[in-house]
Amino acid sequence: MLLAQLVKAVMEGMVNAATPMPAPPPVPIIPTVSEAATATNDVIQLVRLVKSMREIGCEPYSGEQNAEVAGRWIRKVEKIMIQIKIPHDLRVDCATQLLLDGAMTWWETV
Repeated sequence: MLLAQLVKAVMEGMVNAATPMPAPPPVPIIPTVSEAATATNDVIQLVRLVKSMREIGCEPYSGEQNAEVAGRWIRKVEKIMIQIKIPHDLRVDCATQLLLDGAMTWWETV
């Protein structure tokens, strides 16, 4: 499952965090008006989905290196995503919104 791979990569990345990889410099992109409106709608949809996930019981994941904790988190997130019918193309975005602390730091550097 994609979420399982995500959490496994977070856990492995945190263990190997002694030599962080530098993030590539951002490429400035100037969106058109219609692209900006679409992007705003996408953000609103993502916020609503993540809010729904949290209301049902999804908790943030801070990157505990305990495989049992990570496994429970993955199973719960996947179950809730299926229950509220989150589109497959938004699942990684929704899951990353639940990352905190070391897990989010690792995700942002990768």
